Parts: sequence; C-alpha cells; structure tokens
Amino acid sequence: MVGTGRGDASIQQFFLPTPHSSPAKKQAVSLTSDPLVGDGFTSQEVQEALKPKPIDSWHPDHEYVDCGISALQPGPQAVTFMGRIANIYDVVNTPKTPRSAKGCVKLCVKDCDAAITVRLWYASRMPNLRLGQQISIWTNHISNGESGTLSSSSAPLFASLFPERDRNCHLMVHNHSDNGMFRIPLGYRAGLPLNGLMTLQNFIDGGYDVIDAKILVVVKSIGAKKKVTRKDESTVENINLQVHDDTAEATLGLWGTLAFSPFGQSIDASVTDAEESTTRHGWVPGETVLLMQAPGWKFGRTTYLSFTSTTILDIDPDIPDADWLRRWALRQKSREAINPPFPEDVFEIDALTIGPIRCLFTIGELDEFARCAPNETFQGYLSIIIMETKLLDLWRRNMLLSNECCNIPIYANALTVQCKGCDQEVQLRLNPKILGQVIDETGSISAGKMLFSDQAWRNLLGRGPNDLLQLGYEEIKYLADRLLFCRVSLMFGWTGDERKAGGRVCVLGVRM
Repeated sequence: MVGTGRGDASIQQFFLPTPHSSPAKKQAVSLTSDPLVGDGFTSQEVQEALKPKPIDSWHPDHEYVDCGISALQPGPQAVTFMGRIANIYDVVNTPKTPRSAKGCVKLCVKDCDAAITVRLWYASRMPNLRLGQQISIWTNHISNGESGTLSSSSAPLFASLFPERDRNCHLMVHNHSDNGMFRIPLGYRAGLPLNGLMTLQNFIDGGYDVIDAKILVVVKSIGAKKKVTRKDESTVENINLQVHDDTAEATLGLWGTLAFSPFGQSIDASVTDAEESTTRHGWVPGETVLLMQAPGWKFGRTTYLSFTSTTILDIDPDIPDADWLRRWALRQKSREAINPPFPEDVFEIDALTIGPIRCLFTIGELDEFARCAPNETFQGYLSIIIMETKLLDLWRRNMLLSNECCNIPIYANALTVQCKGCDQEVQLRLNPKILGQVIDETGSISAGKMLFSDQAWRNLLGRGPNDLLQLGYEEIKYLADRLLFCRVSLMFGWTGDERKAGGRVCVLGVRM
C-alpha cells in the first residue's frame, strides 16, 4: 500500500478550525457591555424599604375586640389583649427569617387565667422589654402552635408581630401606666395552696422531675453584668443573681435579653412626678420575690437555675406565700446588713432630752426588757465605757465608711462610691465597727451591734464624715486614743421590728 506522506498527521488537521464566538454572539456581548439599566430605585430607597424607619405613633385602622388571653381562638380576627411578660427567649435567625427583619424574640405573655406565645420581629432595634412588664398587643391573627415548636404547652396559642412592617399589629409597653394588674399566678385559687409549689430544697432533692414544678424565691443579690464570648465569636450579655428561700440558696443565670430585666427603666426629663411614681423600678435584693414555673436547672457544687423556652416567671406575685417570704427576707437582710440605714420616725428624741421621764438602763436591764417584750419599742439612756476603738485600723484599711448595694458590701474612705453591680452612686455612712466592745457593770455590747445616727456620730467624734476624711494619721490616732476607755452616756432606742434595725441598739445621741 502506497503512503501519502502524511501518515503521522492527526485527524484534527483534516477539519477547519471552529471559531470561538460567532459574530452574533459578539454583537450580543457588545450590547450587554453597556451599563445596566436599573429598576428606577436608588440603593438608599431599597435599604429603606428593607429596613423601614420605626413608627413613632400608631393608630388602628379598624376596631379591635378587647378580650382576655383565655378567650382567644385560633384564626383571623382583630383582637387586643393585655398581660405581663413572663419569659423572653431570643430566637436565632434562620434562612426563613424575613429579609427586612434584623431579629426576633419570643415572648410568653400571661394574665391571671392563661398565657400566649408572641413572636416579635424587629427591623431596626428591639423594643426595651423586661420581665414583668405590663404590655398591650393588637393583632389580626391568632395561630395554634401545639403541633410545632412555635409555642410551649403552657402557652399553646401564638401570635406573630412585625409592627415596623405591618400596620395591623402593634405592641405597647406600659412603662408609665402600670396599674398592678395580672399579678396572680396561673391556676391560683384564693384560700387554696398553689398546685406544684415547693421549696427550693425540695426542688433540688428531686422535685425538678415534677411537671411544671414551681419554686418561690427572693432575690438575695444581683451580680455585675458582663459580656460572654461564644464559640462562634459572638457576644451575649449575662448576669447572675443569688436567690434563696428559708431552705436553700441558688444562682439564677439570665442570658441575652433577659440580662436587662433586673435593672429599672430610665426616666425621661419630661415625665411628671405622678408618672415617675408608677414607673417600674428594678429588682430590689431582699424584697423582689420570683415565682418560677418549670425552670432550667443544673446541679453541682452549687445549684444553677436558668430560663428555658417553657419557663414562666411571676414577679412579686399576689399570693400570701410571697408576702411571708418577703417579710422573712427583709428580716434576714436587716439582720445581716453591715450598715443598715438608721430608722426614721420610730423614736422620739425630744422625749429623751426634755421629757419629764428619762429612764437610765444598764445593759443587763436592756437585755432583760427586750426579751420580755420582744415586740415593744422603748428608749432611754445607757452609761457605758468604750473598751476598744477601731478608728485608726479602719482608716488604714480604707474602710472608714461602709454601705451595701445589690447585697454587695462596699467599704471606702469616701462619701460616695460607684456600685460594681448596678453602676450607680451609693452614699456611704460611717462604719458601725469604729467602736469596738463597750461595757458597763452588768454586761457588754460587741462591735457592730450599735447603730449610730448621723447626729450621734457628730456628738461622739466632734465632726461629720466629710471633716473626718480630711484628717491625717496623727489626728486620727489622737482621736482614737481620746475615745479609748472614755465613759459616755448614750441616748438609745430599741425596736422589736427587726426589719428596721436588725436587732441593733439604735443610738440617737451621745453625751460625753
């Protein structure tokens, strides 16, 4: 077979090269290379549409039916209802989250008979929401969420609100119009014990297995608010509270939006005195009572309580058990306080100074009289000898003045100090332990068991706290030496109400 001389050529050489693009495609490319024609909206207008500005005022376009939460029925209906926020649960954004929504929180709103779950969407900034706030809600649809995860078993119905996008729904917080309604727990009947209520110790010992277990505790102290960094490098607010009852003590952790609940609302300058009196204040250690239903728990060296999506909280519930626990906590707070305030309008100093009857007690007689009549209030004179002074020692240790805030002891050589828990200025008073042990012929009183008024400190030290802070080492030492082994007469008062003085001898004045 005769060869052609091109036996080593490939088959591609027998075909013409194919052009990469046709003239028609080149023309199309040239047409599309021109600047794109927009849809008539600027980028700023698009952003405003996706994130609209908050609406200052809201007026309903049609009539809403006012009803209680227990009367709500699933379906489209224009209704309005009131209640208190019993839980705030931060919802993580998902791909189904509306593009115009910045975030969402899930609220549990309750009145005296029932509870409902409310999903609140926001575009710019979340409303200033706190646990226990009284709110009013307007919506045009109620849904049934029993079959899904949109609501809990204790609040089966739910409503979805997006006030910045939907003019048919609205949420109003009663910051200055809280009338004290809806403080009765769910399922409570007057004269009957609350179903599922147990002590904190019983809850720790196994009561947490009870469905919808309830515990009644009082706030003991409020810790400092801090930011915690998560594993995904996002930050979240956190604050820990110490709560207790007469059986045990635990730590209550508040995370996210809940961390702002213990602090009071800021009062605007335009608010009147009447409105200011109704403005909701923050939680007060030793006074604020919390009724928690189905709390989250974690047991270890200490008991840690938290909020879950099904937890319901009542703040200062209107039940007899809460009143008893508050009185018990006030007695404990006053008894354990390092420097309680001097009781005002309890004793009559004029009767001691110019009255016709002025009784002189010994320490032994004072003790005997207080034990025989524990609920009585009386006053008189004591003649004692100062056996110990700690003025110089406290001045050196920067503990000349003291007070407490958020159940945190505060010591300083200053008149005011910022609290580390709530960042508020705290007025300090002279430390009661400036005087050590005092005695007479029948007994003694240890350091810190006498509560001096401001006038009594001036009588004893010859100057006020501000002048005392101006003294140097030599002057403080001279004053301490001058008080040692000095006999003085005390105008004292005694009250059996431990909430006012914590079982201390109240000194109204001093005669040298």
